[in-house]
Amino acid sequence: MRRDVASRIIAAAIFAAFAVLPKEGLSRIIDKIIAVVNDEVITQRELTWLLTPIYGQYKKEYSGKRLEDKMIEAEDMVLNQLIDDKLIFSEAKRQGIEVTDKEIQAKLQALKNNFETEEGFRDALAAQNITLSELCDRFKTEIMKSNIVYKEVGWKVIITPTEVHDYYDGHIEEFMTPQKAGVLNILIKKGADSGKKGDQMFLIERIREAIKDGREFKDLAKEYSEGPNAENGGDLGLVGQGQMIEELDGVIFSLKPGEVSDIVESPVGYHIFKITTRVPASTVEFEKVKDEIEDLIYKKRISKNLKKWLRELRKDAYISIK
Repeated sequence: MRRDVASRIIAAAIFAAFAVLPKEGLSRIIDKIIAVVNDEVITQRELTWLLTPIYGQYKKEYSGKRLEDKMIEAEDMVLNQLIDDKLIFSEAKRQGIEVTDKEIQAKLQALKNNFETEEGFRDALAAQNITLSELCDRFKTEIMKSNIVYKEVGWKVIITPTEVHDYYDGHIEEFMTPQKAGVLNILIKKGADSGKKGDQMFLIERIREAIKDGREFKDLAKEYSEGPNAENGGDLGLVGQGQMIEELDGVIFSLKPGEVSDIVESPVGYHIFKITTRVPASTVEFEKVKDEIEDLIYKKRISKNLKKWLRELRKDAYISIK
């Protein structure tokens, strides 16, 4: 477990690029050396592989000068991560860290399990212009790095049961699930034309009167609602407290099961809610999360120790950025 946590800290998934690169993948990237770390090189291909998904996300969130600045920032960050990565691998080689074929095959099988067929796995390799031999070499490298980090940093981290319990007690809100309510919703949207006859406010008032007169809420939702799941009687399922915008959330969690709200206005339109059930807030038991907490504490400590160790490696390293 501890060794796995160390591995996750120092390396991203080998096949993160599968979901973000075009079919031609990295084969179209003109490869060149952009940095040298001891006897290891960092290539443009490696940098682009890691930057591609980041750039894709940034293009959805930013534009113009802000996008340009974020992309430059990302390149600097990823290049520094690659330098650290090469420092770790260089030290693993210097210390003669060995990897067994059994370890590599275990990694390979874990990856294959993500594919329905062997053919699908092979197609994924081909799409990224990666041979099986290259993949195994990459796994060997990742295992070497994981092992050296554990040897130099990981095994020194000791966490006591008291620390784990103290974290649980001090962060109890992190292990609480909010109260939930089963919610039915009728929504008449604002706008020039709601798709129904008459004024939107007049229509929602008529619907509210019909509910008072005994009409079935779900039938009215199917007939009039323009909200989600109208065809299912406006059933939103279980809604957690805090999921809705504040004005709606406050109304929903002030009602008891079976109660129907007054008309509630939101930026979207006019709502009527009915509560079908309530699930009280609860706290996850310590025994169910203690391993998760221990991993969290371990990850924080090993990250701190790893940074310190990397600073020491940099002092004696040859690093040249082209």
